[in-house]
Amino acid sequence: MWSQAADWIRHVHFLHPGWLWAFPLSLLTVGLLLRCRCLRELRLPPLFPMRACRHPQMSILRGLMQQRSRGQRKSWSGHWFSYAVFLLLMHLSLAHPYRLGRQLPAPPVYGDTLFIVDTSISMVLRDYLVAGKRTERMTILKSVLAHFIDQLQGNRIGLIVFSREPYTLAPLTSDYALLKSRIHRLQPAVLTGNSSNLGRALIYTLKQLQQPFMAERKPALVLISDINRSSRDIDPGAVAGYLHKQGYRLYTIGIGASSDEAREDDSRGLTYEPTSFSLLKTIAAEGGGRFYWADNAQGLRGAIRAVQESERRPSEASPRYLREPLYSWFLLAGLAWLMLIQLWHGRGRPA
Repeated sequence: MWSQAADWIRHVHFLHPGWLWAFPLSLLTVGLLLRCRCLRELRLPPLFPMRACRHPQMSILRGLMQQRSRGQRKSWSGHWFSYAVFLLLMHLSLAHPYRLGRQLPAPPVYGDTLFIVDTSISMVLRDYLVAGKRTERMTILKSVLAHFIDQLQGNRIGLIVFSREPYTLAPLTSDYALLKSRIHRLQPAVLTGNSSNLGRALIYTLKQLQQPFMAERKPALVLISDINRSSRDIDPGAVAGYLHKQGYRLYTIGIGASSDEAREDDSRGLTYEPTSFSLLKTIAAEGGGRFYWADNAQGLRGAIRAVQESERRPSEASPRYLREPLYSWFLLAGLAWLMLIQLWHGRGRPA
């Protein structure tokens, strides 16, 4: 029994231990005040004081009462002990003692995902059939991004868009309404030119990842593109390999068809260019990721699952425990002690 009590006390902690260090000072102050008779016994004023009326022989009665009080005067040490117990309980309560209870669930795993989105003029090509109607690649791209945002709730998501020039459409954020609003306003070849320069976009992404606020947590990189050929100035496969050596993983998602079979008779004056799946597969392999084709929901689910499983990692925070506050016990004990003192001083009084 004693060992259990000692073990229980050993696991008690204080949120504000300064109040325990202040207890000796409070005790010394009360002792000095009692010694110099500047403080009386620990008593509360009566809730319902009796009405007093002056007696004709009041001076005689006062003298008798003073003689009685001198004969029954208690030592100051008794009052000091009452104050000491009360102050100890109050200081313990103010120190906010608590005991660690059961362990709280581990914090949720997290992950950051940065999308690199191709918005070149070829995104206006309609080589998708949705409900029997020709649908633009840009419409499918927006649907893919919206689906990713819905499935990656809890992650921070960022958007980099590119065609001839890249720029950051949205930094890493958990504001999913903002992300969807930005995605909804995407248009092919707006602000960044008609052609597609994937190598330049990956170099831009690398520079953004080297920023201090981005380097703390390495996001998963997801390239969504309908690229047909590699740029001549910068090899995107080489940049993807360098990103992988820096600890990043690059996934690629192909938009569009891989052959001329999906060509539309009216291609809006553009030369139809099928998506180079082989190039996207090479980039994904160099970047340590995998290639996926946005042809159906099953392919997208596989891409989302791969990003979640390989890039999420548990939080490194220390275990957390439920706090069981104990201050109320000492507060109630102090109030009970005060009531006992009132009862003790009130005994023997006339009704």
